[in-house]
Amino acid sequence: MSKKRSHKKRSHMSKVRAVGSKDQLPEAEVLPHFRVFKTPPSDFNVMTASERELLVYGLPPRPNERTHPRLAAKWQRIAEQRPHFIRPDLRVMPSKRRTIDRDLIVRREIADRELARYHEKLAFKYTGEAITDTDIDIHRILAEWFALKYTGEKMADIDIDWILTRMIPETSGIWSGAYVKRPIAEPLMTVTGEWRVPGVNPPPSAWNKTGYDDDTYMCAVWVGIDGTQGTSDVMQAGTVSECVVSGGKVTSRRFSAWTEWFSGPSAYVHNFPVEVGDLISCTVCAAVGTTHGTAMFNNLTSGATTNVGIDPPESTNLVGNVAEWIVEDPSKRGGGPYPFPDYGSTFFSDCIAGSKNIELDLGSAREIDMVDAASKNVISTATIESKRTLLCRYTGYRGAMVPRPPAWVSPGP
Repeated sequence: MSKKRSHKKRSHMSKVRAVGSKDQLPEAEVLPHFRVFKTPPSDFNVMTASERELLVYGLPPRPNERTHPRLAAKWQRIAEQRPHFIRPDLRVMPSKRRTIDRDLIVRREIADRELARYHEKLAFKYTGEAITDTDIDIHRILAEWFALKYTGEKMADIDIDWILTRMIPETSGIWSGAYVKRPIAEPLMTVTGEWRVPGVNPPPSAWNKTGYDDDTYMCAVWVGIDGTQGTSDVMQAGTVSECVVSGGKVTSRRFSAWTEWFSGPSAYVHNFPVEVGDLISCTVCAAVGTTHGTAMFNNLTSGATTNVGIDPPESTNLVGNVAEWIVEDPSKRGGGPYPFPDYGSTFFSDCIAGSKNIELDLGSAREIDMVDAASKNVISTATIESKRTLLCRYTGYRGAMVPRPPAWVSPGP
């Protein structure tokens, strides 16, 4: 008599089997974190797909046009392009762990203390005690500017706290970009953005008069949820640009798409085409709860699309306190950050985040500038240019003793 055959329910996701190499993490460590969805058939039409089909293929659900009009418009724009779906071949990035910049929290506390000192001095002014002319001028000029901008508004009604915190960007040792806080009522579950993959060159600090210091120079561009404001996890995805110098000269450059749920391992999509200058749309969302996420990549230049399921590290759930748009100096697995390259500039567009019922943009976001730990100079600045656009620029050439190289336009060797 034969044994009764058991039938297990098939999942529309499969765990990733890592390709073995000496540089990759053990397979047992990788399998719990990344999942691959079923690949849609060649004639699949996202526009006419049911909610069930979107779920099976790991695609973001249709946003509500009433509560999330900009997310809905972007979803439709991407869907109308009839993207070409690629089943992701994931490879582990063992030495490219993205660490949360805890200095960001420390520097924010310093900024809060400085703001408290400002209010203390302002209180002295109204009790007859002396206050520096600089502080008086700041208060007067800002108040007058707002009074002119909003005719009829009383100067006493101006929110000086808001003005000062928006005018003074936060600083970080590894991040440059912007973040927006969650609504009071509910956590953030979706973030999206678009950018062109930046080219990279060694920074001026790497010049040793005969060539550049041998090393790997790396810049990551990503969107994500959490990572600051009281959270220790980050669900993130984006692109990475690498520049390798050997013998004083640039020997190779590499561009790829990657994702992770910190503090789990990072993985890059080996077969997803990414070249310098490609326009990439990236969406990170937790459509089915706080213990599973999806990273979706759309190469709007080539038409290629892929998506990856991400599971959190053990005992980690998505908190949804903040959403970010970041240019980062990634950290090595066993130590500090990589030397940061000259990436030129990165322009984020369609910067949108959302909770279940609320849609946010950069209107209430905070800017972050990157400060070099050794020189204390700002090497990457962030400027919010509109409610949905953000410009990050490399500024490491200020005061440098070597000329800036020409515009980076070719893949190089």
